[in-house]
Amino acid sequence: MRNGKAPNPLGILFNTLDLYVIAQFSIYTIFCLIFFTSIDWSGRLILFNSCIISLIVGIAYWNRTNHNSLLDILHNFYIVPLMLLVFKQMFFYIPVIHPHDYDQLLIVWDMAIFGVNPTQWLYQFQHPIFTEILQLCYMSFFFHAIVHGVEMYITGRKDEVKTIARMIAFGLFVSYFLYLVLPAVGPRFTLHEYSTINQELPGVWLTDWFRSVIDNGDNIATGELHPMAVVNRDCMPSGHTMITVMNIILAFRFRSRLRWVFLVVGSLLVFSTVYLRYHYAVDVIAGIFFAVIVLWIEPKIWRKFLAKKWASY
Repeated sequence: MRNGKAPNPLGILFNTLDLYVIAQFSIYTIFCLIFFTSIDWSGRLILFNSCIISLIVGIAYWNRTNHNSLLDILHNFYIVPLMLLVFKQMFFYIPVIHPHDYDQLLIVWDMAIFGVNPTQWLYQFQHPIFTEILQLCYMSFFFHAIVHGVEMYITGRKDEVKTIARMIAFGLFVSYFLYLVLPAVGPRFTLHEYSTINQELPGVWLTDWFRSVIDNGDNIATGELHPMAVVNRDCMPSGHTMITVMNIILAFRFRSRLRWVFLVVGSLLVFSTVYLRYHYAVDVIAGIFFAVIVLWIEPKIWRKFLAKKWASY
């Protein structure tokens, strides 16, 4: 006991990432309860979320009590496969909580800032090799933070691993909730003809396949007759931009050996979000802005409310 306060008996089990993930799934469960009759599979989602929370508690407990290297790896990296589930689940809620698209507003903002629609203006510079490189960079998004974390882990810098994991996860969760504010489908549907993108922006070898992978992740099945109706409303802000910028800054802060690779590939990735018509330019501006905000505010939240009280790191 210290200063007359008993220590929290559960807090020592968790790292901060655990608490962020538990909070995210708890909020999802609250959404399900509030909008139970409007959300598809609400009962199953509540059960699923309860299982995920229980699993995280179990992993944290086993890792604290057994000190097993495999459990330590699992505890540090379980977020990798789990993030897809967190991402996909958000789109059960957006159409119910905020069933309106704001693409026209984002287009107006782009025109006000640039005087043109950036995706249309960039079309004059399209080239198959350039498109192939940018589509590859866009796909690499899924690996930047993972590679960064693995690099820190194998060099014994576990505190940095936990910092990267908790800050990137916090940034992703913030971006998911921001999608609720201004849901949008993106310029590939509003300013361009989605069905002709492979002809208008051809690649060389892998571009079409990469696009199909992205489309499936965005809820557009192969052969979907009404892609705009089913696509995820996840444009504003650009999560790709937000997390990529955060990872670049953290890579330089921690003097990662790959920091210059992250900078070059990440910069191309950010540019690709507009060139490949996934985002409006204002989405990218917002992504950069919120990346800076998250990097500033998350450590304050961690130090003031979580560190040494509710979580180990």
